[in-house]
Amino acid sequence: MGQICFAQNALVSEGKDHCDCKNARYTEDANFDAIKIGSGYGELLEISGNSIKNKYLPTREHNSFWIRIKFLESTDFEFQLNPTVPTDDFDFSIWKVTGANYCDSIVNGAMPIRSNLSKRNPPKGSVTGLKKGAGRDYAPAGANSEFSNSMQVSQGEEYIILIDAPYGAEGAFNSSFDFKRQKVDTVVSEPPPVEEKPTVISQLFIRVVDEVGTSLNDADLKIRNVPRQDSVFTNEGYFVLSRIQRYRNYTIDVERKDYLSLRETYRSEEGVSDTIVLQLEKLKIGSKLQFQNILFVPDQAEIVESSYLDLRRIRNFLVSNPHINVEIMGHVNGLGNKKKLYRELSKKRARAIYDYLIGEGIFAERMTYNGYGAGQLIYKDPQTEEEARINRRVEVRITKI
Repeated sequence: MGQICFAQNALVSEGKDHCDCKNARYTEDANFDAIKIGSGYGELLEISGNSIKNKYLPTREHNSFWIRIKFLESTDFEFQLNPTVPTDDFDFSIWKVTGANYCDSIVNGAMPIRSNLSKRNPPKGSVTGLKKGAGRDYAPAGANSEFSNSMQVSQGEEYIILIDAPYGAEGAFNSSFDFKRQKVDTVVSEPPPVEEKPTVISQLFIRVVDEVGTSLNDADLKIRNVPRQDSVFTNEGYFVLSRIQRYRNYTIDVERKDYLSLRETYRSEEGVSDTIVLQLEKLKIGSKLQFQNILFVPDQAEIVESSYLDLRRIRNFLVSNPHINVEIMGHVNGLGNKKKLYRELSKKRARAIYDYLIGEGIFAERMTYNGYGAGQLIYKDPQTEEEARINRRVEVRITKI
């Protein structure tokens, strides 16, 4: 299970949260009063692995609330989201519901039709939303317009709205959605489900090389988020993804004995074939593998379930290279004067990973563990959640070959 997410409407008492797409708050009258976004996402981390330069989607889902809205009349849709605390920062992304599996398409990187990731503007109340004539459909992170363009919607259409607080929220938000209501004598017929068909944009060619450019055709390469009808094969020194789909995130894992394992995220945005080169680093004493998706319960050494994908990567690396010894290094993003507390917490977290690996059959004598607190920050003064996440990491350092 992911981090615990709690969201509550002050005017309506409900028995479930709305922190995942599948549990989105359904409405046909979306004027909300005092919705409080709690800490974390729901059972599934639906948005992740995006570059901070991506203007369509946040780097990941942080603290989220999902809304599913049905339009009872055709209209030019506008809305305004108003934080009750002006220093709170809320982002949003909007997708059209196009079939029964629309939540899966979002997980697989479907592009939203509107989004606004601009940073908060406390002097103006940090409001955001859709407004006619705003000038752009998407507003990337940074100092950009707080509003994106309104959008034309048709009677009976449904949309999913993700509202995310990247830095948490001290207060709540109110929302006013400007669209026409259904007339009393209007009969709304449900449109038949439309099966979502991915857009094919040809093939992805991947070449895996060592540090001098020699091809490593015997590397073990896996690509995640590949639909069942697609495949990965080798051809003339390349790993080939049979077809890539526009606006999809692909996670590529590469492993080979005597080399550091590698993970890369590839996002397809253009409708053309593409070629990328992935370089593996030869094992040597002092080499480090970094893992930024190993998460813990806040202020504790309890591993969050979503971390086990990266933990298995560490296990597989040690199994593939039985001749090496490693140090498990824990780091936190803590600021201030709690150096002893940070060191102790990071060491306990490193120990938790050490214990997991022993349980997976890795011999204890091959591993040591230590906590470095906030003493080795990559970003000394993190300005964004992405920089803080990079500081908050686990490293595996090779100590013996």
